[in-house]
Amino acid sequence: MATAIAFAPNAPLTSEVSTTLTVSAGAAYEVFADAVEIPRWLPLVQNARILSRREDGRPEKVAFTRKLERGSLGYTLEYTYAPSTYTIGWSTPTSSNVVMAGEARFVPLSARACLMLYRLVLDLPIVDDLVTHELDGHPASLVVSEFREHLRRLC
Repeated sequence: MATAIAFAPNAPLTSEVSTTLTVSAGAAYEVFADAVEIPRWLPLVQNARILSRREDGRPEKVAFTRKLERGSLGYTLEYTYAPSTYTIGWSTPTSSNVVMAGEARFVPLSARACLMLYRLVLDLPIVDDLVTHELDGHPASLVVSEFREHLRRLC
């Protein structure tokens, strides 16, 4: 079961969702941390290219291209990782005209289950009909749903 909260448009759009996953928190964290694989499981994203890596090998900066109804939108995300709390954060650079930030946290429930807490903040320089109309202003729900399905296929 998922719970969702969406806030008013005209400010950055913030959406949050939580759901239970049938894999360990560590496994979910590792799969989510693989930014290059995001286009495989999130249909909105056309491609992902790692621009730089941290010393531990994890992606630090990743360039994404997102499908739009007429064209595409490119943006770069900078990632942070907190393995001790199974938390991954991301945000666009301050110089970007696309504002995207968020966090995915995986809370252990048992050896084979975890709670995924997902938050996304968007402020796009365009009118995004997909987010506004098809997703009812709640893009976090789509991301979590697609991620859950990806995990089911993998595990």
